[in-house]
Amino acid sequence: MCNMMRKSSWKSALVKGCFAMVVLGALSIGATSCLDEADERVEIDNSAPAQVTNVQTSAGPGEVYLTWNIPQSSSFMYTKIEYLDAKGEMQYQIISKERADANGRCNATVSGFVSTDPVKFSLYACAVKGNNVGAVELEASPGAPAFTAVAESVTVEPDEGGILVNYSNEFSVSAFIQIDYQAAGDASKAGSKSFEVAANSTGSQWVQLSYGNEFIAGEACTISVRGKDVAGNMSEAREMTVTPIPVVKVDRTAWAFPGYDDNSDSETIGYSSQETKGEGGGKSPAGRVIAMIDGDVNTFWHATWKSQGTKYPHWFILDMGKNVKVSSIELLRRQGKDGAKCQTGQQFYLCSEENATNPTAPDTWAWDDRGAYAFDASIETPQAYRMTGTPSVRYIKVYFGEQYKGTGDQAMLAEINVYTVE
Repeated sequence: MCNMMRKSSWKSALVKGCFAMVVLGALSIGATSCLDEADERVEIDNSAPAQVTNVQTSAGPGEVYLTWNIPQSSSFMYTKIEYLDAKGEMQYQIISKERADANGRCNATVSGFVSTDPVKFSLYACAVKGNNVGAVELEASPGAPAFTAVAESVTVEPDEGGILVNYSNEFSVSAFIQIDYQAAGDASKAGSKSFEVAANSTGSQWVQLSYGNEFIAGEACTISVRGKDVAGNMSEAREMTVTPIPVVKVDRTAWAFPGYDDNSDSETIGYSSQETKGEGGGKSPAGRVIAMIDGDVNTFWHATWKSQGTKYPHWFILDMGKNVKVSSIELLRRQGKDGAKCQTGQQFYLCSEENATNPTAPDTWAWDDRGAYAFDASIETPQAYRMTGTPSVRYIKVYFGEQYKGTGDQAMLAEINVYTVE
């Protein structure tokens, strides 16, 4: 009896399942049929639109500016601009019809040219799948590139621990200056630096001539200067010789952080936080601020993350024990992994012994705000920052605001060094 009931239940379930499958199959067929009918009703107009008209050109620094009228054809979707770049390679830009103004006028800027030789441009008016009736072709000459003139403007002079690169950019676009250098008597002491020069600007950039974890100072150096653009095009090199003014690393024997507590993560008058538990098994100096002055690049300070998870801003105050003529400050990121989590910049505040009237209340001190500086979290070599005027300083505050946050919530550094004139 029980077997018969089980067989009956099984047969009933099977029948219901088959019925459900038939119904679902019918619905599926019906839905597909409806979609097919809808697809048949949607027609894409891929007929070739009329050509663009009234094409005008003008020259910019290493650029050509194009303007044109789009066609009124209903099938028109975009303009394709083809041209040969400075390397002779075919490039193109796609300009959607949505970019046109109320009068049907479109524009584009084509950059990256290194000469004023005429360039051939082909403008295609295209339907959604690229169909067109052919190109409107014309030639236009770019203006002289900005980076060439910027490189010609550069002068170099010796400075403490490096060189001052003076420049002028009178153009409406930014450019880059590439500095390659080596000690005149030792080719192994070599390196390169690159920095951006803003449009319509004149100024100076301090460049430390470093190689690895060392730097060249007091030795004659050969300097090669070139201008370049975002596409990597470069001007001819200009060479000059300069001897950086020698500086020395300040002895760190008397250095400290106000209110330091080896066993606490909490904020003191000398730092926002430190991680005493989650780095290196909690063994000192791992994670603590003192790791930045222990001479070991493999130890590092890390703002608290394990116990309370502090967030930006982060900061610390270095006490050098006495006034020092500060030529430059050098920071070294945490080595190895987590580069992207590092901060991307910082601000420096300086204070002399005389201006720290109440040693237990740094907020009342007369701090000298030295402004903001970028920090490249992708490199593991030291990054130096010139303190113009070489001020007399005892306390250095390094502040990491919210705007300098990397992909993580905590700041971190392996080492801090200070350089002074001999």
